[in-house]
Amino acid sequence: MASFAMRGRVAILRIAKPPINSLGLAVRQGLARGLDEAEAAGAKAVVIAGEGATFPAGADITEFAAGGHLTKPTLNDIIERISALPMHSVAAIHGTALGGGMEVTLACTHRLVHEGAKLGLPEVHLGILPGAGGTQRLPRLVGCEKAIQMMTSGAPIGAKAALAAQLCDETVPADAAAPADTVLEAAVAYAEQHLVDAPWDPSRVVANRKLEDPGADFFTAAKQAVAAKAKGEVAPLKIVDMVAAAVSAPTFEDGLKAETTGFLELASGEQAKALQQVFFAERKISKIDGLGADVKPAKVTSAAVIGAGTMGGGIAMCFADAGIDVTLVDMSSEAVERGVAIIRSNYEATAKKGRMSEAQVEARMGRITPASSYDHPGLANADVVVEAAFETMDVKRQVFGMLDKHCKPSALLATNTSTLSIDEIGAATARPESVVGMHFFSPANVMPLLENVRSDASSDVSVATAMALGKKLKKKAVLARSCFGFIGNRMLEPYVQEALYQLEEGCLPKDVDAAIGPKGFGMAMGPFTMSDLAGNDIGAFVRRELGWIDGANAAEPNRRYWASIADELVARGRLGQKTKKGWYDYSAGRKPVDDPKVEAMVLEVTKKLGIERSAPGSSTEILDRCLLPLVNEGFKILEEGIAQRESDINIVWLYGYGFPRKSGGPIHWARHIRPGGLPKIVEDLRTFAAAHPTVPHWEPCALLVQEAAATSKL
Repeated sequence: MASFAMRGRVAILRIAKPPINSLGLAVRQGLARGLDEAEAAGAKAVVIAGEGATFPAGADITEFAAGGHLTKPTLNDIIERISALPMHSVAAIHGTALGGGMEVTLACTHRLVHEGAKLGLPEVHLGILPGAGGTQRLPRLVGCEKAIQMMTSGAPIGAKAALAAQLCDETVPADAAAPADTVLEAAVAYAEQHLVDAPWDPSRVVANRKLEDPGADFFTAAKQAVAAKAKGEVAPLKIVDMVAAAVSAPTFEDGLKAETTGFLELASGEQAKALQQVFFAERKISKIDGLGADVKPAKVTSAAVIGAGTMGGGIAMCFADAGIDVTLVDMSSEAVERGVAIIRSNYEATAKKGRMSEAQVEARMGRITPASSYDHPGLANADVVVEAAFETMDVKRQVFGMLDKHCKPSALLATNTSTLSIDEIGAATARPESVVGMHFFSPANVMPLLENVRSDASSDVSVATAMALGKKLKKKAVLARSCFGFIGNRMLEPYVQEALYQLEEGCLPKDVDAAIGPKGFGMAMGPFTMSDLAGNDIGAFVRRELGWIDGANAAEPNRRYWASIADELVARGRLGQKTKKGWYDYSAGRKPVDDPKVEAMVLEVTKKLGIERSAPGSSTEILDRCLLPLVNEGFKILEEGIAQRESDINIVWLYGYGFPRKSGGPIHWARHIRPGGLPKIVEDLRTFAAAHPTVPHWEPCALLVQEAAATSKL
């Protein structure tokens, strides 16, 4: 796992544990042996490098979850051993040196970085902090401000930024050789030229470097700035404390002890467990249950998108960003030209912010071909076609009938529908096995979630291709089976209904949004702010499609209607941000402002309905009334096999709807964070069901009851 070799007076330790050279026990043992051999051989310098794709990209997270990281030698033992070497040490960095991998480099006296490498300490994303000296060594190299920024964001930096921050000694240009070999040879040459004949200089040891005190005001301001971005997560604030400890601790060893205490406090907390569950959930989503090993995804090198509106344009950008040529089709040249102009405007806005070069803008635009007819070779030859037309079944079926005639037999045909039946859409073709749902979230080029949906007829190859394509588009691609709303929007329905019910009974939009939004539970936005952003007419359109007219539905005549106030809002033209007025007033900009006219409307409608209003419920009651039906619907989705696994549901809500990461997603929250867990949720659902007998989403589903009973027996 770690090989040893001598080249003259330079010892070489190379770590080989594919695919990411994680620092598990076998690697740590190999490093310990290699360091012993280097000292025994009288080496004047030691080079530590990785083989294959990367320098160690971090600790072994699976080992960490099982407690194996505590087995001797621990990562801390290895790092302190490197730091205490009586010789020069060089980290030869390529690929990604992250987390524990980067902490290894910080223990070395010198660092050389391949120009394609990335370095970072992303532990904050797991709800913890760098626990092998990172919070104490990094500030001594780059200063307190840069160290706090790097560790609280968790974002890696490239070689040029590392050199500018004095995190490395030199960068190594790329050449025709493999990066691992290139940087290793450069590191050995550097050691031979600069180190083996140089006297040992203890001041090069990072732990021995003096750290300037930026003052108490600096840390107060830093903590305030970090808290504003932390979204209630505790790890970023603890990281600031640890950098402060690096400054104030009497000795470096005292700082390490403070770091260990802070690490253990975080590691035992519920946020760390939630965020680590997210880490593993992200790695499970690409696994397709029941798919044979012989099923391989089809190759996708070209695409077409039908519809040049907001969604279609955003989807076309996803393909262009991934290096895939895409034909953007609309039924008039004016519509497609307008769509292409908006795409260019979006790219140019990104370039103005310094996130993209002008050359990159032109390269992406060069991958997008406009077309105003189905009779276009770009459509005929496309490997995948995504329909992003108007959200009605008649329109979808008409489009897919045309695609059936114009696309090659091997093409994957995908619909971007957010609610409609994939089976019914696929039935409009002679090849329903080639039809899947690919539900992008708006704006498609920004939002990370992709719900891929299989119908009963979708072939395994079609499903595998959609999932592989999602990965190529750098999306969090989750697989669902077809039903109304799939995973996300199906769970959204009872959540929104309860928010609207509470308007009738005593709340105002601001009460609900305050309890659920960023300053309350922590959702990215409350349901009414979200509706204003999406457009209140969207919900009204869906209700009409479902057959709800004037508060009645022939299929469910005894069910309490939920949207009388929302219908009135739309009738008054308050469609949301796009009309400057919705549940809130946006006359002065995008920030929602309370509008007395909305309160008057709420009171008017509830009076007309004969509902006697009371004081708004507590924030806890408001939250429960919105989230408990959402959780119940999630368990129904599991029960029906719509989702493959409950962690997939968590990913959908984290990346599609802004559920707070610190809570791990709705199912994790229900099981592990809400007081009382699943048994208390079942109890509370039944209490609400008794109080609201005409609202069916309060009846706990069989799987939830079963899971709650199993939990009670533990």
